Formats: sequence, structure tokens, C-alpha cells
Amino acid sequence: MAKTYKCTNYGVCAEADKETIFQETDLEEVDGKFVCPKCGQELEEIKQKPKGNWILIAAIAAVLVAGGSAYYLLGVKGKGGKGPHNPDGCGPSQIVDTPKVNHGGDSTDTTTPPDTLNPVDPQPDPQPDPQPVAKTYNLGWGTYEGPMKGGRPHGLGGEVIITKSHTIDLKNGSYKQVAKGDRLVNTKFKDGKLVQGYIHHPGGGQESFTIGY
Repeated sequence: MAKTYKCTNYGVCAEADKETIFQETDLEEVDGKFVCPKCGQELEEIKQKPKGNWILIAAIAAVLVAGGSAYYLLGVKGKGGKGPHNPDGCGPSQIVDTPKVNHGGDSTDTTTPPDTLNPVDPQPDPQPDPQPVAKTYNLGWGTYEGPMKGGRPHGLGGEVIITKSHTIDLKNGSYKQVAKGDRLVNTKFKDGKLVQGYIHHPGGGQESFTIGY
């Protein structure tokens, strides 16, 4: 069964606010992770709930086993009263415990304790994946802080503080203008190249962009 994912970038991404569910087969993997096609933030897997009431099934099975055992021991086999241990039909046969005889040997009980028959090794707790260390990088027109690879910005979730006016070429004939004091948040860089993000202006305005390389 294919896994499903959702975006948790609430208040910023429209897909998160709509609670859109993404199928694993429809997503593109980026650096070993599935990201939101709208905002680029890493998606969260939706855990599947187990189906069926196994406790109820186990209880019914236990009742059936107990009933079958009682039927066998009592020797009930139709109206004649004959059971598997009483061929003469004179009622259920009596079960007699035979005493164990010690012939002079060592009387020490050598039965292996149940706990030592199948020892179970404790499973170590899963360790969380190491997170990229946030570092700073001078872009010439702003200061970047976020995950890096090979000494250059790379990955999701970085932030850029604009230090001077700059024009972002969207590679589709349009541009985005940023000025000193603006911030780029939730950015995505690939091998040092800016791919997408959100522009936050000091006055409170916000706009998104995606560069079509």
C-alpha cells in the first residue's frame, strides 16, 4: 500500500491549510525526502491505523479452544453416553494421576525455566536522523543561514536577510525585486542556486516565488 503525506506549513502554504493528502506515487523525492510541491517544505507521513479488532478475535478463539477441551475430557459423544475413554458406556472414565517413582537417581529438577527457552534480545530505540547544521553564507546581496552542502547553500528551510537591493530572475520572463530589510524565508537551494521561497517585507507583505531552471 502506497504511503500518504501531508504538508504542515500552516498559515503559509495553501495545501497545508486545505489539508491536502498527497500520494507517495505522485510525489518527487528531493534529497531523500518528499517535499510539498507548493511550498517546498518536507511532508509529514500520515500513519495508517491497523484494521480489525484482534483482541476480540483472540478472545473468541480462546473460548472455542476451551470448549473443545472440555468436550474431549468429559467424553460426551451423543445420547449413549459413550466417550473416547469409556467404550462400555458406563459414564465418563476417571482420570487417575500416576505417581512418579524415583529409582535412586538425582531428584534435582532439570526442567529448563520457560524464560530461558527463547531469550529475546531487547531492540534498541531508533535514533533520529541527524539534522543539517545551519551555517551562514554571503550571497553578495544577502546573508544566508540554513543547511549547506559542499560549502554552499543546499536544502530546505533556510533564511536570507537582504543586505542590498537585488532582482531575482524567475527564468520565465518575470522578476522579483527585494530591498534591504526584506527577508526570504522557507527557501530552497540546490547546489548554491536559489530555487524557491517566500519574500517577507518589513511592512508585513508576503509573496512567494519559484525559479524555473
